[in-house]
Amino acid sequence: MDRLAVMEQFLAVAEAGSFSAAARRLNVGQPSISKAVAQLEAYLGVRLFQRSTRSLTLTEAGRRYRDGAERAIAAAAAAEIAAKEDGGRLAGPVRVVVPTCLARLHLVPRLREFSDRFPEVTLDLEITDRETDVVASGVDIALRIGTLADTALVASRMARTRMALVANKAENGLDAPHNFMGQPAIISRLHHAKNSWVFRDGSARIAIMVHPALILDSDDAARSAALAGLGYAMLPRPFVADLIDTGDLVELLPNHMLEDIDLWALLPAGRDQTARVRAFLDWLRPQMNAIFADERPGLLS
Repeated sequence: MDRLAVMEQFLAVAEAGSFSAAARRLNVGQPSISKAVAQLEAYLGVRLFQRSTRSLTLTEAGRRYRDGAERAIAAAAAAEIAAKEDGGRLAGPVRVVVPTCLARLHLVPRLREFSDRFPEVTLDLEITDRETDVVASGVDIALRIGTLADTALVASRMARTRMALVANKAENGLDAPHNFMGQPAIISRLHHAKNSWVFRDGSARIAIMVHPALILDSDDAARSAALAGLGYAMLPRPFVADLIDTGDLVELLPNHMLEDIDLWALLPAGRDQTARVRAFLDWLRPQMNAIFADERPGLLS
């Protein structure tokens, strides 16, 4: 009896709740599934399922065996991945949390290159602008943009860029920071306080009070709102550069020094990085630097 194969069939039945559903999931005949489970029960000397005409439920012994089987299957998969990586083949999942705008505009369109290089690595992306509990959710890497709160995570700065002040092409341009006072502002909670924008004049920081016409928790939504003419928005330049190039958005005060913003990769402290996680980080860093590159000197490259 192939124990791992039978364990997988047993787990499929336990999860699906029927032999027929498990057979469809595994793309095998129902009789073979039933026979495998019967052989397993005979081998163990216990009933794993309580059968009736309408239901199939795990017995207490079945529940204990299910927990052990899940651990055994996971351990076998981890052993296979480790062996492949030791042999120079990277395989297995890399779980990454990515902000929405970064994922949609820049990261996902570039992933073909990584997948071609490491075809056995599965990228599991959680695309969200909300902060994820990296440790509790088992995430390998969380990408975040902006100032970091105090965290026990390991933070690695991947790139730096500048903010851009933009508006719909139909808006009249304003020529000085103080002219934005009282004007309708689109506020992204990811980067700003609700009522101020910060400019730089040499080493001095100038905070301008603005009127928040719209407050959003997504750069992607703020980009769309600016495009729709709902107000002025200050966003990371790589998130609006395509619309500036097409003329759909106008960059205002391009010669003023707006605050720079950083892209960070956060990793769980104390967790050993697998070879596949390191490979993804090594691939990611030059990609992000290319995306976030800025023409002014002094920024990361």
